[in-house]
Amino acid sequence: MLKIKRPTERDVQFGRKLSSVPVGLDLPPVDELWEELQGYVDVILGRTESPIDSPYLALAEVATAYYCRAQEMDARIHAGERSGDIVKGSPYYRFRTGELRSFIELAKKAADLGSRRLTQETLLQQQRLEG
Repeated sequence: MLKIKRPTERDVQFGRKLSSVPVGLDLPPVDELWEELQGYVDVILGRTESPIDSPYLALAEVATAYYCRAQEMDARIHAGERSGDIVKGSPYYRFRTGELRSFIELAKKAADLGSRRLTQETLLQQQRLEG
């Protein structure tokens, strides 16, 4: 008799939403944005536990979510600049051209690394199955 194994919560690598990584919302004051980014940096650099419990997906999923949140911050600040609410030299402008720009680069590199790790694990898994 053929037994079919049903997937359990432990078997599922992906969440039920497009992204299960919690991120901030809107555009709070610059000091709060900086604290938010610092929390993200701590996760990416391994100082704090990842919100994703997966040896293969964690870095790619988390870094991509944080990168997207940072791009959202950037877009909102640009929208404020376009509307005239944020002017050159203001705290939001300096944040966008300083800390936010640096974080975007960091998160992008981490997402790329996570993607390469997934590719490597896929290749190793194929070798295991073929060998």
